[in-house]
Amino acid sequence: MSQLNVRVLGLKYDTVDVKTQVWHGFALLVTRDDTSDYSVTPTLRLRWQPYDGQSTEVTGEQKAQGEGAVGHDNAQQTVQALKLHQYQGEPAAHTIWRFKIEVPLSQSEQKVTYSLEGTAHPDSQPPCITEATSNSFFVPAKNQDFHWIGHSCNGFSASCDTKEWNGPNPLWDDVLKEHKKLPFHAVVGGGDQIYNDKLAFEPEMKQWTEEKNPKKRMAMPLTDEISACIDRYLFNHYVEWYGSGSFSKTIASVPQCNMLDDHDLIDGFGTYTEDLMRSPIFNAIGSKGFFWYYLFQQAMKLEVDGTDDTPGKHSNRSIIVGNKGAYIDFPHQSFLTYFGPKQWLLMVDCRAERKLDQICTKQSYDKIFKRIHSDVPGGVEHLVILLGVPLAYPRMVFLESTLSSKLNPLIMLAKGISSGFTNDFNGDVELLDDLNDHWCARHHKKERNALICRVQELALEKHLRISWISGDVHAAGVGYFSGYHHHEPRMDPKFSLAVITSAIVNAPPPPAVINMLNKLAKKTHRSLWKHGTKEGAVPVFELDLNDQKQNDRYIMGARNWCAVKRDAGTGDLEFELRIEKSKGSGQTKSYPVKAPPPAWQVGKEHWGMLHSKGFNKHVNAGPASVIGEAEKPGAKPATVTGPTEGVNSTADGVSVPNGVNGAPAAAPTTAAAA
Repeated sequence: MSQLNVRVLGLKYDTVDVKTQVWHGFALLVTRDDTSDYSVTPTLRLRWQPYDGQSTEVTGEQKAQGEGAVGHDNAQQTVQALKLHQYQGEPAAHTIWRFKIEVPLSQSEQKVTYSLEGTAHPDSQPPCITEATSNSFFVPAKNQDFHWIGHSCNGFSASCDTKEWNGPNPLWDDVLKEHKKLPFHAVVGGGDQIYNDKLAFEPEMKQWTEEKNPKKRMAMPLTDEISACIDRYLFNHYVEWYGSGSFSKTIASVPQCNMLDDHDLIDGFGTYTEDLMRSPIFNAIGSKGFFWYYLFQQAMKLEVDGTDDTPGKHSNRSIIVGNKGAYIDFPHQSFLTYFGPKQWLLMVDCRAERKLDQICTKQSYDKIFKRIHSDVPGGVEHLVILLGVPLAYPRMVFLESTLSSKLNPLIMLAKGISSGFTNDFNGDVELLDDLNDHWCARHHKKERNALICRVQELALEKHLRISWISGDVHAAGVGYFSGYHHHEPRMDPKFSLAVITSAIVNAPPPPAVINMLNKLAKKTHRSLWKHGTKEGAVPVFELDLNDQKQNDRYIMGARNWCAVKRDAGTGDLEFELRIEKSKGSGQTKSYPVKAPPPAWQVGKEHWGMLHSKGFNKHVNAGPASVIGEAEKPGAKPATVTGPTEGVNSTADGVSVPNGVNGAPAAAPTTAAAA
């Protein structure tokens, strides 16, 4: 038997082919070459059987033995690895391998057990290799919607004292504890799955980072030494982060679905001025960051997989390839994936095309919406859209305006007093790149509002409840969008929740910042009123982490993650924010909020009025109508009741008219194009 020195072993979920009912995914393997035997190509063996609902514990299981045909009874599959890439830098050469996994869905949930053929070298790193003889993941039944995890900010900022938080494991241990109770089918990373900012501390980067003159820094050439340094850091940091600890355990037992944000590359990439973004060293950091992101988080390589997303052409069936990146050689690549017969997930690439005045191009948006219309079948009720940065978040326009001013006294002061107050890249105030990243920044607000309007049109045309999930801000909260006139949420095609879950590892902002955000969150914004839409925040946190009433009800400054499941009885999609009760404890308190299924009735002849204030007259007309009184500006939605009930629906028995559910149509003429 061959021996492998395993450094990383993790799973990635792609999608389910709705026609054949086959689950598609991958396993990613990283091995160290000088202590691995490749006389036999690395091989993965799998078997699956109906899950009996007992413990999901995998330690101590026996390896799947022998070879056999794939089938539903005592199924077994043998897969040889595809060599994706060989790293040849320090400390040694390594090979990155990919296994293609296909599991036919059945009438029951299935437990898929897998193991590598051969023996593990004593120096192998991942807990899934050193602590278990085999590993398992779970595939839902044909009629079962995914139970999944949302998370973001899976790493520490450079300035954070990790010991204060007991390191990165506490909340991943909470995830694994819940996984044993009720299996998760996917773990969805909303950005910053790894923090690569410490690249700037590598010895070869010293001259670049210590250059005080931003213009001289941006003019520095990319030497072979610096190029090798960037690859060395990114590869080794990925191997360390993805191959150790409780996060590594999780991704070996719950397949990943990931979308990147800036820290997967380097802080703020895409939000700086043209001269910095195109400067040789900074641009190389972003380009190489994308390369390693695709290898480790998507199990993809451009030279192997290409960019043709025509069905059957790409290894990832869920991929949507858009325009070429703004500053990199990689194109926009989003993912639209099956999460059950009533639920789908869209993960939007908001980084490849990002510039100071752009997040995504119209061409990429067009391709995304075209794919939703063609791929999401009728009968689906929920579409969750993942954006790395929250779409609904307290505005800080006054701060953005101050920090971006050429006469900003803070920058002038910082130049003489504090080297840490301005960022190391172009001399702007450190916070400004974070503000420029936000959808509500003045450069992005028009694009944001156009996207919201277009998604509302999609919701109406395909009879979908849209929900949003995001991270980035190191705090938890829930925003909402709704029609100008109040409807009970399930009757409102514009009603959508915007869930923020961040961070699962990183530290939250100081209490004073959280208090300020809660004050700002009380405002109901009018920027979409001309399109017949209100937006605001849901007071999810009526009780604090000790079950005491509190004033800061909108934003919670504590580490967190989100469990998502659909209630088969009501059709509600529940987002359960699990908030760490005390620093580093890993013990969490639950705050659920629910998105109701769509139940409105609107004649197709009235769709063009969607963005007008008179649209409410045509919603649910007839005996099934449940239309509330027009809600006063600034008031919270009547159905939002607090942390235990969340946003719930009360109306029953509303049928969906023929011709609305899943029927593509021309976009309403009044909407702005994204």
